[in-house]
Amino acid sequence: MSEERTLVLAIDFDDDLGRVGIKTPIVGYKEVLAAAEKYALARPQDADLNTIFTALKVYRDLKSEGHNVEIALVAGHEKGGARAGLKLKERLESIVKHLGITSAVVVVDSAEDESVMPIVESIVKVVAVEKVVVEQLRGVEETYVLLGRYIKKALEETRFAKFFLGVPGLLILTYVLVANSPYSKYASALTLTILGLIFVAKGFGISAGISKWWRASPITKLSLMLTMVSLSLTAVITYTTLYSRGFAFDIISIAVYINNIVPYAVVSVIPLIAGRIAFRILKRSFKVWREIMALAILAIIYQFFTNMARIILASGTSNLSEIMRLLNENYLIQTLILYIGIIMTVSVTMYAIEKELV
Repeated sequence: MSEERTLVLAIDFDDDLGRVGIKTPIVGYKEVLAAAEKYALARPQDADLNTIFTALKVYRDLKSEGHNVEIALVAGHEKGGARAGLKLKERLESIVKHLGITSAVVVVDSAEDESVMPIVESIVKVVAVEKVVVEQLRGVEETYVLLGRYIKKALEETRFAKFFLGVPGLLILTYVLVANSPYSKYASALTLTILGLIFVAKGFGISAGISKWWRASPITKLSLMLTMVSLSLTAVITYTTLYSRGFAFDIISIAVYINNIVPYAVVSVIPLIAGRIAFRILKRSFKVWREIMALAILAIIYQFFTNMARIILASGTSNLSEIMRLLNENYLIQTLILYIGIIMTVSVTMYAIEKELV
């Protein structure tokens, strides 16, 4: 049975060390201490410094008690997020394999704990976590100093500046431009709408997904640009259609909305799906069937809703019983059920084939 060996691991998730020229991973007490001294001279007030020196102390204490320990300093990526996680995982796996590590004591800034721990635990057994909480002097002056440091970090580091400067700047610019136009009464509503969309995009990871698509290939970049232009046009058409009916939501008005808006909405999504189909074909991926099925579903949705809207508008009735009778006479619902059955059957078959091939 191999001897237990524990790694005391200090983590710099957003690679502040790299900004001063310190490359990680760094293994060994003397090497980590030298890195800490170099970082202390460059950024003596940074919280990561406390993390490194805490790790050095933990290592020294465990060593003096006779434990078989090693120490390492590992950084992620300056942009944080998924990039930092992947870089951290890659570097840690290399250390664990090279040194024959069986367990780890993780030393982190408590603010980073939630994002770091699942990564470490997926690679090596974590036996202890040392959370570093920097003690701050109490008083108004020290509070202002600390606040100034955070503001400086938000201004100078790109990943923070995008949110703390870019978003407010966009909102202010939007408000000023609309307020000085003939549509000034909509300035506040439009500004809040943009803010809400940004929160939704960040909260549900939509922005990260778009960023991933954007980097995938020139084809997906072009399809994404066309989709964004089409969606902007669809938003304008939607608003003007709603406005033309006084934002009413009776059955006839809803039919008008569907008849006018759905074609534009469908056309907006087509470039995105077509771009994915082209991308899959170029990669010779069997999974292209998924995008083809998405295109088929889009066509079914378009056909069903536009036909339903035309039937309602042609009849001019708001009576639900009469509308259901007309839909039934035109076999609209029966056709939709048939299409759904075909789509489900084909999808299950293609998925089974994919599982066999991939």
